[in-house]
Amino acid sequence: MPEFSKNQKLTLLAIVGLIVLGMSLKIAQTSRAHIQGDVVLTEPTGGDQSGEVIFHVAGCVNNPGVYTLPKGKRVMDAIKKAGGAKDGADVDCLNLAAMIEDGSRIYVPSESEPHNAGATAAPAATAGYTVETKPASSNKLQSPQDGTVNINTADAGELQRLPGVGPSTAQSILEYRSQIRRFTSVDQLDDVKGIGPVKLDKMRKFVSL
Repeated sequence: MPEFSKNQKLTLLAIVGLIVLGMSLKIAQTSRAHIQGDVVLTEPTGGDQSGEVIFHVAGCVNNPGVYTLPKGKRVMDAIKKAGGAKDGADVDCLNLAAMIEDGSRIYVPSESEPHNAGATAAPAATAGYTVETKPASSNKLQSPQDGTVNINTADAGELQRLPGVGPSTAQSILEYRSQIRRFTSVDQLDDVKGIGPVKLDKMRKFVSL
């Protein structure tokens, strides 16, 4: 075995040390690269993956309420989901083939109710849309032949068709209804904030349960 001088031994030790240091740096860089790669790969992705739409069916249907269906369903599917249209519903004024949009409101009018025939589903400026144009406050019920409003199923817009009922009174009726769950008598409207005996007498013949 060859003998090394002191200087040769020191040189060999220095070379071995540099090799070990280089390998250590390489391993550290590789580890950091794996950690950074994991961060990128595990970055969450956004978007709604439910594949469903939530919508509200109101008006002249058997079971008004909020329902869920798979995306791509039509207005006719929404009405069927709500138990179908009642007798006297004017479904011909709706675009039954329109797609249901998430957060939409589908209103089915009655044949005796004033509305814009041929209305179609159209997105509103805010979330959701109304398939049939919602009756405005100017479409107040003026005679029994104009129909009635069911105070157990009507929303704020429908309630405003009653004589003397504006947005604030309509909201008071909805709040009171949520407390008692269901009106069993028209006289209970007298307990609603903003409705007194005089206003109730004007409303009575236009109210149904």
